[in-house]
Amino acid sequence: MRAFRKAAAAIAAAGLMSLAACSGEASQEAEEQESIDESVGEYSLAQSAEIPAGYIQDIQDKGYITVGVKYDQPLIGQMNTATGEVEGFDAEIARLLATYIFGEVTEGDDGNLRFVETTSQNRETYINDGTVDVVIASYSMYPERLTQFDFAGPYFQTGQNVMVAADNTDINSVADLAGKNVCIAEGSGSIGNLEAENPDAIITPLADYAACAQALENGQTDAVSTDETILYGFTVDKPDVYRVLPSSNIFTDEPYGVAMPLGETDARLFVDDMIDEIVANGDWQKAFDKTFGAAGMETPAELPVPNRY
Repeated sequence: MRAFRKAAAAIAAAGLMSLAACSGEASQEAEEQESIDESVGEYSLAQSAEIPAGYIQDIQDKGYITVGVKYDQPLIGQMNTATGEVEGFDAEIARLLATYIFGEVTEGDDGNLRFVETTSQNRETYINDGTVDVVIASYSMYPERLTQFDFAGPYFQTGQNVMVAADNTDINSVADLAGKNVCIAEGSGSIGNLEAENPDAIITPLADYAACAQALENGQTDAVSTDETILYGFTVDKPDVYRVLPSSNIFTDEPYGVAMPLGETDARLFVDDMIDEIVANGDWQKAFDKTFGAAGMETPAELPVPNRY
């Protein structure tokens, strides 16, 4: 009995230490984010003076917008398990869109902005079945997708590149991927892009890019290929583990758009108006500075301009 009590006490103490560590981590991360937010400043975007009838009006009437975002892509869309906050550039665009519709942002189950974890595999299903109102999840506006969904944007422009282990000296270009195992998330357009660019690469899909990054770290794949913004996010915390090839290797144009059901032209143009406004008033730059900029990325030479197709 005495031994049991000692073991129980040790387990309880370990649990308390773990809780304290988690609490300390959450507190530190919250303080760091608060410091970044203070240095960047608050957004200036206000509620739109005109809410178009139909899709956007329906969202405003129900009192909240449901946005599909990634939960596993650092700097873009990531659930911070320590703070419970969804972080990243896409999440900031979602907050700005909620502001444009409602005039302010409240998050959570009872808030006017409700995040839903969305992956490359389910984002189209979620749009079609109404699980989300819009998807803001590093979703590129490929021409074939414009026939299936309405896309506002682009709100960010990037391109596909390659990430390898930091100590890998064999892969220094996309051409070097011939005969190499390359991990790409299931359902991602990056698969077709790499097949076209280097048909000799051996593509090994996994569920998401977090899984691909882990496979690379474990030596189970030779490389990971997708948008450079996504790849860069994994190097932030592990610069000694991962290396992204120079940007001169980018081999696609990846214009990120806000996706919604096909035929919602007025809603699409409404979001395009918001993108124009946040670029003009400096809020786009603030969103960048809170995320990519805080990680050391340089501001793109050209800011996004919606194509309004």
